[in-house]
Amino acid sequence: MTKLGLTPKQKKVYDTIVKFIEVNKYSPSYEELKQMLGYRSKAPIHGFIHQLKRRNWIKTSPTRMARSIMIL
Repeated sequence: MTKLGLTPKQKKVYDTIVKFIEVNKYSPSYEELKQMLGYRSKAPIHGFIHQLKRRNWIKTSPTRMARSIMIL
């Protein structure tokens, strides 16, 4: 499956993840993403991560739950 285009909100989440990894050398937690993006719940973050995975922009490790986001 090829990478499909992103909505503006998906792009904002993706860019936030990329920048966080560049600065910290590890991926952000859902809680950190929630705080950085100004959400009150982790539910939208979970949805965005799922959408980004489905569109092949990121992947997560099935063996590591926390900080398992990898940019493709």
